[in-house]
Amino acid sequence: QAEDGIRDHCVTGVQTCALPISMEAFLSIRTHFAAAHRLAREELSQSENEAIYGKCARVHGHGHNYLLEVTVRGPIDGRTGMVCDLAALQHVVQELVVEPMDHTFLNKDIAYFASCVPTAENIALHIADLLQGPIAAIGARLHKVRLQESPNNAAEVFAETPQLGMVPTALEALATP
Repeated sequence: QAEDGIRDHCVTGVQTCALPISMEAFLSIRTHFAAAHRLAREELSQSENEAIYGKCARVHGHGHNYLLEVTVRGPIDGRTGMVCDLAALQHVVQELVVEPMDHTFLNKDIAYFASCVPTAENIALHIADLLQGPIAAIGARLHKVRLQESPNNAAEVFAETPQLGMVPTALEALATP
């Protein structure tokens, strides 16, 4: 460690990079999937659902081409210069999110959404819950999940906050006046 706060990283005697001590970085990847959903609560009538969710409550649902951005955070490895293995991160997102959700009807094909309304916010929260452990296993921390549902709206979940892991009933309790 040098006196100027810069650490020299050496691997087998070869200097690689000089990084500030404890330097962290964010790494983001983007991918996409197509899925259909219906925004409605079973205990409400169709007219009540339409009052809350508008045309998104239509009985047969509708689809979106979702754009998913996953951001991780961690120290920059002095040897590789990376926060984590990019290929491993892409593989985790592909296997845990894209493959299971692509070309599905979320309400019917993804068990979590049988009892949780698949809003963009809830989908992003579910994706964050799915990814947090596997991303930690590859040496990074999940920072943010951004799910763009259309050109007009997107949901962002910051996974480093304590709200992660809440169950739908807890979310309902927060919404109750």
